[in-house]
Amino acid sequence: MAGKFDNIAHTVGIQGSIVHESNVYVVHPDATPEQKYAVGVRYLHDGVPAEARRLIGDAIAHGYETGEVRFHWMLAMLSKRSLRDLSAQEQDQLELASRNLESYLENAWKRALTTVFSLLTQLNAGDCSVALKELRKLPPEQRDKILRHLDLVLTGGAKESLWAETKDMAERLRMSNDRSNRVWAYFEPDPIGARARQPVDDQTVPGDRTRAVAWSVATAAVFGFLGWTAVRQLPVVLIACLALAGAVYVGGRNWSEWRYRSRRLAAKERDHVGRSGGEQSAEPGFVSRVSRDFEYYFSKYLPDGVERQHWRSITSGIRRTLRDEVVEIYRESRTEAERVKWLVRHLASDVRTRWSQGTLHEHRVIYRVSSATKAWCIASFVTGGAALLWLAFVALQADLWWSMPALFALVAGGREAALGWYWIVSESRRAAEDREEYEQRLRARSSAYEQWKQKLDATRPSESEMENWLTCDRTVLLDKALRHYGLVWRDIITHAFLSSPAKAYKRARVRRGPWRYSKYDARLFLITQDGVREVSTELDFEHAALGGQERTNFRFDAVSSVHVVQSGTADCKLELTLFNGPSRNIRVVDAELGGAANSESTDKPSEASLDSAGFAHTLHILEGIAAEGKNWIKAVGGPAR
Repeated sequence: MAGKFDNIAHTVGIQGSIVHESNVYVVHPDATPEQKYAVGVRYLHDGVPAEARRLIGDAIAHGYETGEVRFHWMLAMLSKRSLRDLSAQEQDQLELASRNLESYLENAWKRALTTVFSLLTQLNAGDCSVALKELRKLPPEQRDKILRHLDLVLTGGAKESLWAETKDMAERLRMSNDRSNRVWAYFEPDPIGARARQPVDDQTVPGDRTRAVAWSVATAAVFGFLGWTAVRQLPVVLIACLALAGAVYVGGRNWSEWRYRSRRLAAKERDHVGRSGGEQSAEPGFVSRVSRDFEYYFSKYLPDGVERQHWRSITSGIRRTLRDEVVEIYRESRTEAERVKWLVRHLASDVRTRWSQGTLHEHRVIYRVSSATKAWCIASFVTGGAALLWLAFVALQADLWWSMPALFALVAGGREAALGWYWIVSESRRAAEDREEYEQRLRARSSAYEQWKQKLDATRPSESEMENWLTCDRTVLLDKALRHYGLVWRDIITHAFLSSPAKAYKRARVRRGPWRYSKYDARLFLITQDGVREVSTELDFEHAALGGQERTNFRFDAVSSVHVVQSGTADCKLELTLFNGPSRNIRVVDAELGGAANSESTDKPSEASLDSAGFAHTLHILEGIAAEGKNWIKAVGGPAR
């Protein structure tokens, strides 16, 4: 049995699409240039430089320009790109920006910006040793940003001189900020708020009380007539009348208490035993997922000393009851089963806690009918019955024709009055108890919701952390590939990373941000004088584990064609065709899954995801090789020495 439920846990969330509500990337129509710049910097740090270029450039166009702003604009222009990826217009923009350096205030940002321009100038000249010395003198905040975002710009000897500290930093930061215990929270959905099944309101209507009063008055009148008739015949019968009245009062109270407790106990027992039929729904997928979650968590949260099979058996009824409640209160077109998993977990844990504390069946104690109640009820009915017989006997002797229908009216009216008042009192009592139970359940669930939400908020990594960890993983993979092939950076013309979703994954993003995956198919292209070295591996990002490598080497003239296929909603695949082999389809971004984008346009997430994956640079390289073959090296300029 353990293996079965372990498998359920493993498959939960595969191909899940989660969109976290966040305002970090929101730019209002009336946003100021400063606000646009701030969002642009967030995009830059979070691995989406194209959107950063647009926003920071817009802020500069509207007059917001300082050394810091221009520095980040410069990084956005060069991040995840090589100089060859820049258009002629963008190169002109860089040239124009370099002429305006003197207009900025002297500070660390201006020195960093000057260093970037020096690097670009000296890279073209073939010797950037002076610029590298300037780079190392910069404060860590500016230096680390330059190293990260100019990764594809720095090549050859410049890259080699920085590589040792770059890979050491990646190794050190790869598991920083408690990554191994936090990444899971990014792929957890934002929980939906606490709910409980609303109690049924008091079902009595004004007419119920009117009828009960009418029957009571009529019954009292008939009783008065019979009593008067019998007492006139035999005064001692007054004792029977008083005994009957007392028996009706005492017996009625104890009978109603007995009846109410018995019915409430039966209802509670049905909740624990389960109602037949189960919950039917127009959304079987939601019901199925919730049912599996109940199966899993009830099998996971076992009381000490209780066998799993026995626990599943004795809790089958309450498990179905709770499942039906969750399905009923959250059955909405936009509610995903993942968002109510926290409640399922809480309910399973609560059942285990109540079992351990001996309160799971406390309703059997609360609604148990006491022996005193039963004794008073039986004694009252016996006494009342004897008194009624005596009263009837004497009344019939005194006036047979009027007493006979009066006796029937007394019994019938008394029954209707008793049932009427029982319904009114018991329904009011039931509604009050149900309301109190509802409020207790809602408070407990709200507390569990807040605890879970606070844990997620405290644990969930930021976009910058996710991007930094992914960058470190890429650096580690790159270092392993270089060591395997025995290459140094002077042998590398350029390189490209393409991070795409693996075969089985969980994915999530913040609103307007790129998709991030629990598992990546990380693909590295090393372009050398002799051809292309392609290394791919599955990156288990959630556990920071690199799988085995698959390596492919091919010559420049072996590339037949490169083709981008876009279909469906925000779906993108790269087709790479070699002359000596079949086409390879590389899935870069998957289509949106039902409702994942909510009301948000799917274009933005697709563009952000492609940018984050390094798609543009990779495509540019492969298209150049496919079009020009080995002549592409001449256009690049060959490996820097």
